[in-house]
Amino acid sequence: MSVLPDLVPRRVRAAFAHAAVQQAADRIGIRLLHIKGVAVDEELRSPGGGTDADILVDPAAVGHLIAELTALGWESYSDFVTGSPFGHAATMAHPHWGYADLHRYFPGMHRDPVRTFEVLWADRRTAEIAGMPCPVPSPSGQGLVLLLNNLRNRRSVLNDARVQSLRENEPAWQEVVDLVPRVGAEVAFDAALGRLEEHRGEGEYWMWKATLEDSSRSAEWLARVRAARTLREKVALVGRLPLVNTDALGHRLGRAPTGAEISREFVHRGVRGAGELKDAALRRLGRSR
Repeated sequence: MSVLPDLVPRRVRAAFAHAAVQQAADRIGIRLLHIKGVAVDEELRSPGGGTDADILVDPAAVGHLIAELTALGWESYSDFVTGSPFGHAATMAHPHWGYADLHRYFPGMHRDPVRTFEVLWADRRTAEIAGMPCPVPSPSGQGLVLLLNNLRNRRSVLNDARVQSLRENEPAWQEVVDLVPRVGAEVAFDAALGRLEEHRGEGEYWMWKATLEDSSRSAEWLARVRAARTLREKVALVGRLPLVNTDALGHRLGRAPTGAEISREFVHRGVRGAGELKDAALRRLGRSR
């Protein structure tokens, strides 16, 4: 699907995407929390206000929501497998409303997605977005999402003026600190604040280590394998590592890729991945000398 050109500001279109997804969820009784962009309090909002609708969905119901949106004219842009190494979000596209990222969990507080959603849901507030009442996390939940999002995107956390302002407000900051163990975000929270080494030896350590070191895509995947808690999860991730991201390839080509193009990309992906892992090993060897 091609989204129409920016005839209206992306921030405005994102607001209507939030409202459209909320209306669809209300119709079938699914719980959502709108996160980031136009959904958050003004003091925590990025200057641009966000260009997509980011939405945390009750993990048990995310498949039902995708089916409902598909029936309403939305199309899949990327799924949970092809979206990112974290496997946390699927992107839906609408010709008028643009893109909606549907999160089944949020990286950094993903240890128990169901429990995390229930904790955030219990503390929710309501914000009006494009005239539609939309549930949003509490101020502390919004603050934690800001920190973890900066970490995942390799943006400075401590130098972010919004984070600095939040930390200067002692009661507000304490609420964020108190929320961290309730959603299992201890490792990511400490990584965001420069204390990752306190968690060396824990599985999740490697995932954030790769993120902070601006590692290659292949290194990120292997770090996620190390962070997986069960053998079954590790095997599944290893099996997906060499697969071609046909969604990304199709977006790059502007059409569905042919079998030959997928085969060529498979070879290129293997060569590229081997090179990335070799470079990472050489860098690690150099640091150990």
